[in-house]
Amino acid sequence: MLSNSEIAKNFEVRISTLYNWRKTKPRLYRYLQNADYNFEQTQEINALLDRLAKEIEGEMSVMEIRFFIRSKFTAKNLDEIERMHRMLLRLHHRDLDSEMIFDLYEHIEAMSLMEKYIFYKRVSQFRQEGREDSDEEIREYFGEFLAS
Repeated sequence: MLSNSEIAKNFEVRISTLYNWRKTKPRLYRYLQNADYNFEQTQEINALLDRLAKEIEGEMSVMEIRFFIRSKFTAKNLDEIERMHRMLLRLHHRDLDSEMIFDLYEHIEAMSLMEKYIFYKRVSQFRQEGREDSDEEIREYFGEFLAS
């Protein structure tokens, strides 16, 4: 656990503010006290996800991934990531004459929850970084999800 002076230094917060938060925002205060532990835990989870990603045997095409990146699909929680294939169909029901949509749906439906989570997080990062959705960029960023 971090001391108040360590928290103040690491997060650029006055110690008097921390004493106030200890009373008014106890959950935030406890979180900051455990910031080192939370950081280590996040690193471990990310390392685990990276290892799991290497075991993915993808079936998607560059075109399907590009479509997903360009779609307006967003997930607010794990339940929505789990139902991602259904939500994607609802979002793009007007495009259902495209065979590619059905293929994408089937590929996402066949993914495990962990694979869906990793895929969605990659898409979110890709969007956030403002990457160009060229064939090369998609192959580099989503290699595990592409069909061999």
